[in-house]
Amino acid sequence: MRSAASISSLRLLARHRTRSKGLNRHSALTLVLHWSTVLAVIVAAASGLAREWVENQPLRILLLQAHEQAGLFVLAALVLRLLNRVVLGFANHAGALPVLMRWAAQLAHLGMYLLLAVLPVLGWVVCSAKAMDLSLFGLVRLPALVQDDPDLAELMIDRHVFAAWTLLTLVVLHVAAAWWHHAARRDGVLVAMLPWRRLRRASAETKEPGGPQTRYGTDELDHP
Repeated sequence: MRSAASISSLRLLARHRTRSKGLNRHSALTLVLHWSTVLAVIVAAASGLAREWVENQPLRILLLQAHEQAGLFVLAALVLRLLNRVVLGFANHAGALPVLMRWAAQLAHLGMYLLLAVLPVLGWVVCSAKAMDLSLFGLVRLPALVQDDPDLAELMIDRHVFAAWTLLTLVVLHVAAAWWHHAARRDGVLVAMLPWRRLRRASAETKEPGGPQTRYGTDELDHP
């Protein structure tokens, strides 16, 4: 009971701070975790693709290390994002949506969350199956998830690549949906997640009265 009361108090404090700034936005921690995850995903994808075109061995090793560490960061950030959501809740800037549209959005968000967890774990399994040492930012050595198995490594690489392209598809749909919310529905979904304060303020000033209200602790998933 005491822990539940503490979580409720933290949510109320987060809501008060957000409203006191006069901005229709998510918390600073939510924004940092969201955009750092976006950056890490870009680094992981770019380094993984670039490695296929590079023949210089030292550079290939460097790109692989960047790919590994970016993936591990995504996994660590996902844990923090889930904790942040449980403790502080998540503001809903979409307003009322049709049931099917809301279910589709929740399913897409759940899929992205699962893939953000599965992709790094698959990469971890690949490293273990190839008997490659893996550490978290060079500080903490991670245990092997499986024994040395080249055949399993090749299979997991295929799964890893498939999951990566699936995530890319969901991300494209996610970005398109965010733009639709902004351009067609004119709600606060996109603006609330933007890190540029000036644009958020301008949108808040031009928003029509009676629009969607901010709610905390909803059942909708956070935006990856």
